[in-house]
Amino acid sequence: MTKAPTVAVAGATGRTGRFIVQELLKRGYAVRALMRSPSAQSHPDGFVSQGVELIPTDLSSVPALEKALQGAQYLISAIGSKKPFSTAENELIDNRGNQNLARAALLQGIAHMVVISSIGVGDSRKAIALIYRLLMHSVLRAKEKSEEYIKSCGISYTIIRPGGYTEKNLPDDIAFGEGGKITGRITRAQIARVCVDALENSKMKNRTFEVVNRATLKPGYERFLITL
Repeated sequence: MTKAPTVAVAGATGRTGRFIVQELLKRGYAVRALMRSPSAQSHPDGFVSQGVELIPTDLSSVPALEKALQGAQYLISAIGSKKPFSTAENELIDNRGNQNLARAALLQGIAHMVVISSIGVGDSRKAIALIYRLLMHSVLRAKEKSEEYIKSCGISYTIIRPGGYTEKNLPDDIAFGEGGKITGRITRAQIARVCVDALENSKMKNRTFEVVNRATLKPGYERFLITL
């Protein structure tokens, strides 16, 4: 019997990370949740009973992350600062955290890394309103620096830039853009599906996508959508 591939998930206890864990389990992957302190930090009910491996680690330490990734085949990063207006926190988590994950993944021979970023980063900066770009400049700039590093460091990657998250029920119609021209809304469960798809779809390798729900696109923006 072939052993299921192991996917390490950084940010597994976050609001999007929890959906990623469930999507991976549904598709038959073994899941390893990278956590700052499993003994002190609460984790979602069911993680342990579902066989999720809880591994303590430190985003500021490449050796600690390298150890946490031993034996894993894939990595999904859903980390994000809980203080979007704190430059120091954004730099620590959204930039350095993801850069360190990529460094550790390279050292461990991870086959593919998927990273959740945001519309408004890089060439998608003009897809969002100026007031939002100014308000969220710190976190968007931190994510941009990590994107730049991941694209250039030599790891196989997919960068996912979600639209604004919504709790509303949306149709099952995920839309993709490339090149920073679209924006819209998306659910966390739909982004989780896209992250896991990126492990399985060779057309998504070494590319950066804006991801929204088609129903939330502005009229006329369908012309910027791509097909995978």
